[in-house]
Amino acid sequence: MLNIFQSLSKPQDLKDLPLKPYLVDITLDGLVFGVDNIHIDVRISPQLSNTLEKTAWGIIIKHSHADFYFPDYKRDVCESEKDHLKHLCADVLQDAINRAKIKGEHRIDYLGQVALSKMFLEEVKSQFRDLVAFFERQINSYQLSPKQADHEEFRARKKLTEVKLNQNRIIRQAGEELFSLLMDIQTKNLREMRETHFRSEQILPDVFFNNPVLHTANPSDDFFLIDEYVLLGKHAGDPDNYDTVLAIIYDLMAAAGLNRHGVTPPQTDGGDRRSIYDQWIMETDSIDLMFNVFDSREQFEREKSSKGSADRLSELRQVIKRQQSLLDFFYRAFKKAGLLKLIIAALEVKAITGVYCPPMEPRLIREFLANIWSRRSITRQLEHRRSVYGDTLTMGPLKQAAQRVRYTSASEKKRHVFNFLKAFSRYHRDRYNARILNESMAAINLVTEDKILQLSRGNRSLYEFLLPAERVQDENPVMDHVIIKADIRGSININNSMRARGLNPASHFSLNFFDPISEILWNYEAVKVFIEGDAIILSISEKEDIPQGWYCVARACGLAMRILQIVQRYNIKNQENNLPILELGIGICYSPEPPSYLFDGNSPIMISPAINMADRLSSCSRNLRSRLTDRNPLYNLYVFKNSREDDDETDDHSLRYNINGIELSEEAFAKLSREINLTRITFKAQYGEDIQLYTGKVPTISGTFQLLAIRESLVYEVDPDTLGITRATSRKYYEVCTNQIIHDYVAGLGDPN
Repeated sequence: MLNIFQSLSKPQDLKDLPLKPYLVDITLDGLVFGVDNIHIDVRISPQLSNTLEKTAWGIIIKHSHADFYFPDYKRDVCESEKDHLKHLCADVLQDAINRAKIKGEHRIDYLGQVALSKMFLEEVKSQFRDLVAFFERQINSYQLSPKQADHEEFRARKKLTEVKLNQNRIIRQAGEELFSLLMDIQTKNLREMRETHFRSEQILPDVFFNNPVLHTANPSDDFFLIDEYVLLGKHAGDPDNYDTVLAIIYDLMAAAGLNRHGVTPPQTDGGDRRSIYDQWIMETDSIDLMFNVFDSREQFEREKSSKGSADRLSELRQVIKRQQSLLDFFYRAFKKAGLLKLIIAALEVKAITGVYCPPMEPRLIREFLANIWSRRSITRQLEHRRSVYGDTLTMGPLKQAAQRVRYTSASEKKRHVFNFLKAFSRYHRDRYNARILNESMAAINLVTEDKILQLSRGNRSLYEFLLPAERVQDENPVMDHVIIKADIRGSININNSMRARGLNPASHFSLNFFDPISEILWNYEAVKVFIEGDAIILSISEKEDIPQGWYCVARACGLAMRILQIVQRYNIKNQENNLPILELGIGICYSPEPPSYLFDGNSPIMISPAINMADRLSSCSRNLRSRLTDRNPLYNLYVFKNSREDDDETDDHSLRYNINGIELSEEAFAKLSREINLTRITFKAQYGEDIQLYTGKVPTISGTFQLLAIRESLVYEVDPDTLGITRATSRKYYEVCTNQIIHDYVAGLGDPN
């Protein structure tokens, strides 16, 4: 087919197109097979299953307009059930994420999503069958009743016929309504949680479940295509059937040079070289970048009227020129292949389908609009049907649509070509997504039978996604912990100066430090170990079999940041009132073992090596504090090796500057990198050398997320007297950054994950 386009002039160079490929890698390979050694055994929360059954039943009644037969059905109750189902689904999918995190296997998260999708789709079909069975029972009961039931039997038979006739529509609408609930959870409730744990390529795109093809038995049905996409030919000889159009687009992309000049898409596993273009075709944003000259012109005019920069206007001119060239190339090719009139007619059919269909088929209407030679025979068919349907089948709208097709301007035709490409892109993507999801669902066995559950669970081959209340909760032992020490700098001087002025230093520390910190501990699952006059030591523990709490270092970092924010907020008020400000040093140390305890009566006293280490991390050398007056303002922490101390891995003789800084031990940083997904970036500093940062998100108990920026730096050896650097060591130290410049920079990059 490529040969028929060889005579067309090629579009201009496409090497600068910033195309983004559509990449979905969903596979369940590597997960354990169930008891039949064929499928993967999955058990979904029984409570969710029961709620789904009630919700799907109400939605089927709604879309079949059968509520007359169900006096107990109430629309507001149905909506309430949907809300309840939504919360249960969020909890179950959260359980899937947690289990994926425990095993270090993101496919378990896929499994939870696929299993829930299968349950939703099967439940809709099951409830539709129950609705049909209900009317059949009603009809049978009327047949056994006295003759006065004849009217009710006739009405029930009529409704049953209507329900069966509209089966595809009812199932599709009910399925789409239920899946809109799933999509809402995925985008609003769980996306940030997945971004915390998984790489971007391991997260399904938002459009994956927003897929009408999942809810129809026939994705080539005329009415389905008109409602959701664009009407296409159905027969093998039609120039606009799906396979033919796809082959033409493949060839045009090859001829246009989308596999050259630096625009080469990633290779796929398939042997067909044309399949590499699927990743451009299925990404609707790429379709816009390639063809949407209409929006680009509007953007150019806005920039021009608002006196945009010359560079920006020049850039938009190049974009418009490139898009116009590629659109013209496809326009000429579609015209040469006999597609253009069919595309324009297909888009016009949508406006008049309701007038003529039924009894006529939509593609017959399209044929009338696109082919002048077929109009006489179609007009005769229409006249014949008017004798049955009466004046409702007038020729007026059909002739008006034919006139619009005939007199469509070249500019409007090109807009139709763009709209067709956009609709075809979504259709091609949704067919692909539906195919791979259906393949994954076919690999799953949703287990409900007790015997299979017991056998699969006993063989450790059962994947269970449950609600917290459905799990047997024993007293789970602590398996590791993290210590946070926050130390107030110069507390003795503050105490003496305030007493000299007749002020109360104890209340000052309490109101500005201890009390506000106590109020936020719950959001990080932190507890107080003990409090000194000028310091507080906190702990966050992780317990076995409770993966939703396995963020001890991440939450320690988030808590430390909040402590500094609280103190700095109070410092502003204290400066205004001529009261001493507080300066802190914070150290965070992780221990892979549970702490030990002594008891003073009934009061436990924690014993942990992490306490001593956190104490050192929070400390500050007097010598460094007095001499680092011109330090880089972006940093609040420096760590040096004392050149006069021997290397001793069992002890830490480092020299530290820590004023309002947060130091993370190397072990804590390693644990953090296992807890959340960290992305390494380079921060282009205004002062001094560039900073190596690791960014990620901290999930709190309340469901919010905090952005983290961790600075990694080498420990240099210095002379303690002169602070002159003698050499770089192999050690590194880690600062939890709080400087707003760094956080603004990270936020400006978009989502770090």
